[in-house]
Amino acid sequence: MKHDQMPSGDISAEQVIARAQALIAARSDAASAQRAVEERRWRLFFLITLIALVIAILAAPAPTLEKKLILALSGVCSQQHNLFVGGIQLPLCARDTGMYLSLLATLGVLMLRGRGKAGGLPPWRILATLIGLVLIMAVDGINSTINEIGMMPWYEPRNDLRTVTGMGAGVGLAVLLMLLFNRSLRRDVDETLPVLGTWRELALIASINAIILTVLLLDIGFLAWPLALLDVIGVSGTLFVTALTATAVVMNYDGTITRLAHLARPATFALILTGAFLAGMAWLRATFIGI
Repeated sequence: MKHDQMPSGDISAEQVIARAQALIAARSDAASAQRAVEERRWRLFFLITLIALVIAILAAPAPTLEKKLILALSGVCSQQHNLFVGGIQLPLCARDTGMYLSLLATLGVLMLRGRGKAGGLPPWRILATLIGLVLIMAVDGINSTINEIGMMPWYEPRNDLRTVTGMGAGVGLAVLLMLLFNRSLRRDVDETLPVLGTWRELALIASINAIILTVLLLDIGFLAWPLALLDVIGVSGTLFVTALTATAVVMNYDGTITRLAHLARPATFALILTGAFLAGMAWLRATFIGI
């Protein structure tokens, strides 16, 4: 027999490699299937937890839904200078109402503009504008505080100014939240794509905020409950995304996410933390300050 001929019973190197590759592929498929099963299980846990938190709010020791929502957010907002729409008191003060409604509007615009995977800072002029809007809110807050402690304010504090300055800061908060989430967790983040990239986008956000402000100031009654619920979603959503980012990083999800469904497990823990934080802060305020 020639040396370059193999007996029929021998296995060639190519066959060994092919079998190894097939084994690796099979193990990878099995691991992927197991992860899919676990993700489905954790998505169910997340849904159950979310329903439990909603039921907890509805079961809060307050006589009306209006008071229940106010109680749910009482630990994260002073709830002074609240706005009323259609006779319903919104659960946040005017400044926080403006900030969180603007945050939701900004996130909506950014997602519709395809910035869901963006990880780049805005152009410096837009970034400077966002920082300026936050500083304006800070100045208005200091002016209100000066007035409340009995000193002469720089100008007369008003709820419309509180709402407008809060809206400006809400845009910056939304940009920061998206940057934090994408750059911490996404594997497919595009760091060359700015989260907020053009003046046109900023103008669109400002236009939506103007519509929201008009609705608030014109006291359009049938929108009272949607606005109150959006207040709750804005605050709890911000706390949740912050907790989710931190929890996912601790659980070694950083830089691995391509689909939000991958975050079902840390999202469940983050939701529990969010609910516990809101409940704990509300209890502390009721115990030591009163509502």
